[in-house]
Amino acid sequence: MGDSLAESWRVRILDAGGTPVGAGVLVTGGRVLTCAHVVEGALGPEDGDPRQAEVAVDFPGSLAPGAGPVSAGVAPQGWAPPDEERADVAVLELREEAPADCEPARLRPCGPARDRIVRAFGQVTGAPAGLWVRARLVGSGGLSPEWMQLEAAGGAGDRLRQGYSGAGVVDGAGDVIGLVVAEDTHAERRTGWMIPVEIAVRYCPGLADTVAEPHGTAGHGTGPNGLEPFPGAGDENPPNWPASAERDLARVLVKVRSFADPHRRERVLRDTGDDIAFHVERTGVLISDARAVLGLCLEYEDGIDRLAAALRWYESGSLPMREFDREVARLRARDSGGGAAR
Repeated sequence: MGDSLAESWRVRILDAGGTPVGAGVLVTGGRVLTCAHVVEGALGPEDGDPRQAEVAVDFPGSLAPGAGPVSAGVAPQGWAPPDEERADVAVLELREEAPADCEPARLRPCGPARDRIVRAFGQVTGAPAGLWVRARLVGSGGLSPEWMQLEAAGGAGDRLRQGYSGAGVVDGAGDVIGLVVAEDTHAERRTGWMIPVEIAVRYCPGLADTVAEPHGTAGHGTGPNGLEPFPGAGDENPPNWPASAERDLARVLVKVRSFADPHRRERVLRDTGDDIAFHVERTGVLISDARAVLGLCLEYEDGIDRLAAALRWYESGSLPMREFDREVARLRARDSGGGAAR
């Protein structure tokens, strides 16, 4: 994809009156990636299920004469509405072709924050033409463990605000690494959040074919959906946990409420990582499921740590969670003392 000062992949999501309510990203296959709440905001309450409705989008980066709004609808596997500050992803299918001078964006996994400077273009109230904002990637967490926090990096009046939702977040290489999803409503603060590309693909796996390899991984193996594997994935020599680790951890894991509840367990598994959530066997029997999850986590250098972090999001400090953490520490001590390998 050639460089373009206009970023011709930029999309505006319009309400019934033609007013922009948010932004989106044109990707390959005649699709638009945006936030589900932007689609909901473009539709009136009488429109019913957003998955069955149509919205209008246009392309502010296009210079083609007569390029006007295009109708779009939610793609199969393209709807993940907000769920307790998770998800909020939508993929739209265009009913007509995008303007010929609009090139799809190149999506790339965000990866670690590393204080990188990024930018996004939003449809701000009072600025119909839209405005760019520069921001710094601070780190994951905040409103949601799946989101990445942004801090405005420009002048005093430069901040994320209403109208940036769904906007592609662009890194220094010109790749889209996430979508703006929320802003801090306190005017004195300049904080916002984005959904990283790898999280968007987790909810809408049909996007996997639009995602390039992470920087620096060409020629190396990738994880589920073509994304970068987690640290330790595929190691020939995973950590030498004691042979009893799976059994001993399962005994305490089944007491943790966020794992015992099958609906909450699925969220925990998603937060643990695609390499666990997509591949672990589900049996419907709690103790068997616990051993299956732990057995897979033990194959990764940081698998148990990721599982524990996901559980703590829901019930940090509960007695069962503290017991699980103590058991992890005990088994690690045995490992460092030369316990038997698994």
